Amino acid sequence: MKFNVVQVVGLNTDQKAAQVISSSQDGDNTFLAVLDLSSDDAFTRGRQFLTEISDFYFDFEGSPSEKLKAAYGQAGEKFAKEDLPAGRQEFSLLIGSISGKVLFFIAKGEVEIYLKRGDKLSSLLTVGANEQLISGFLQPDDKLLFATKSLINFLDADLKKSLNLPLESFEEEITDRIGAANAENKSLAGLAVAVEDQASKVQTEQITDNPVVSYSLKFPKINLLTYVKIIKDYFPKDNRNRLIIALILILIIGLGVGFKIKLSKDAQNLVAFNQVLQKSRDDFNAAKGLASLNPSEAKAKLDSAKNELNRALNLRPKDSEALNFKKQIEQESDSILQQSSVSDFPLFLDTDLIKKNFRAARMSLSAGKLLLLDPISKTLIDIDLTKKSNQILAGSEKLGNAHLASLNGELAFVYSEDKGILRIDSTNQKIAVAVKQDEDLGKIADLYGFASNVYLLDPTGQIWKYIATNEGYSDKREYLTKNTKVDFANALKMQIESSIYILKNGGEILRFTRGVKDNFSYEGLDKGVKEPKSFFVSSDTDNLYVLDSGNLRLLILTKTGSYKGQMNGSVFATASDLAVDEKGKKVYLLDGSKIYSVDLK
Repeated sequence: MKFNVVQVVGLNTDQKAAQVISSSQDGDNTFLAVLDLSSDDAFTRGRQFLTEISDFYFDFEGSPSEKLKAAYGQAGEKFAKEDLPAGRQEFSLLIGSISGKVLFFIAKGEVEIYLKRGDKLSSLLTVGANEQLISGFLQPDDKLLFATKSLINFLDADLKKSLNLPLESFEEEITDRIGAANAENKSLAGLAVAVEDQASKVQTEQITDNPVVSYSLKFPKINLLTYVKIIKDYFPKDNRNRLIIALILILIIGLGVGFKIKLSKDAQNLVAFNQVLQKSRDDFNAAKGLASLNPSEAKAKLDSAKNELNRALNLRPKDSEALNFKKQIEQESDSILQQSSVSDFPLFLDTDLIKKNFRAARMSLSAGKLLLLDPISKTLIDIDLTKKSNQILAGSEKLGNAHLASLNGELAFVYSEDKGILRIDSTNQKIAVAVKQDEDLGKIADLYGFASNVYLLDPTGQIWKYIATNEGYSDKREYLTKNTKVDFANALKMQIESSIYILKNGGEILRFTRGVKDNFSYEGLDKGVKEPKSFFVSSDTDNLYVLDSGNLRLLILTKTGSYKGQMNGSVFATASDLAVDEKGKKVYLLDGSKIYSVDLK
């Protein structure tokens, strides 16, 4: 059997949305669903929910009835997790599947399914209980309507008349009626399904100057004995001519069989092509719906859409519909992946204007100010981002052999190999030794001031913590627990919010919470991180940013590593450090003596 499906959907709002989905797989398994949802962001949630349930149905191993019951159970679990007011009916759901000639469905709430068979129109929900799996056999020329009760009430007395229409006319007429009624927030949605006996349909094409006129040729009726007599009278007598005629007949028969096989293969090819192309469209629409809600899942759906489209083009390489869809995917991919290209990098400040030949490799951002240390000239400066003002906080005489600096509010901390940890008040430039030089410490990879405390990254495998006290700072303490063994060799930088993050030169990021290794892993990237220069995260940001210089991009991730977006541009390859002001929507990039600013999208 063949099933044709059309959909009608009314106007939706962010608080109330009625939506539908239909998708097929393997040519003999169709999933259909109608959802009426009331909640915050109902339109986006509903679209994402239907896509996830459809995917779950096709991924689940089992018979069609088992798959449908499992999908319904999954739907219940998903809605059970929603934070919805108690006692309020928040959603109605009708899901069904057609496998071969059998229809399966389960319903809950304000939904309906009608069957039109011949002149009889029946409600199928009357044969079973609410939330019970119901099944039955379909017949050629049956029509089904999966719909919200609101759509049934909207059609009212015209329901049967509407289902008598061809599907294309049904879709056009009902959509026009909904639009003319301006029925916003009325939960109008439905799927109409027409059942055809595919085996009994013979498709032909007529080429004629006048499509109204058709011609047919009639042959006289000749019985088998007549055919035998004709062949006997006219078939050549000599063997040579008989052989020629036989070969010609064999060739004609062979061509006919070959032509029939080709027609059959072409028909199968077209069916497979349409199914794969529709799957690509479904995945592409799902990717668009998930772009802002779940970028990682959106990327997975987009990748699936591209793969399915390539399969479709392998079947029909010159199909104009598929080629046009390929252009659409290419045009909208960046938007779905939250990707943007940056060609203009405005100069925010040239540090040569503060001090000639000033060069810093790192920046620290806190309370609207940048802190930079030139480890060659041993000069420390800060820059007010709002006023674009700057000042030199200290020079080599006071800083000694300094090579690391961090800003925490108004306090700047500097690690000096010969003086220890220095604390500088940026408001009055007063310098004090916070922690004396420690001979037991070797090479320190990074320094960070956080919540009045100071942290040192020791490449040998420890993070040292100095706690602020009334008298100054405590002796060094181990931040990592005794059972936490890690390798900090090749560590590039340390950042702290509620957790501590360490970036290593291969791109690996380690995360620690309360001294124990915590979860962090890249997820959803189109390619791995290559030659990272730096990264940025703080208690003032919602995201984590990686300066992925090898790929000329700035990666935007969640604080556990899931992909959210990226910016591409040349300066991302050459910059040595970055700082991100999410409130001001700016990214600051340090490249030699120059600091560039880029708008954060």
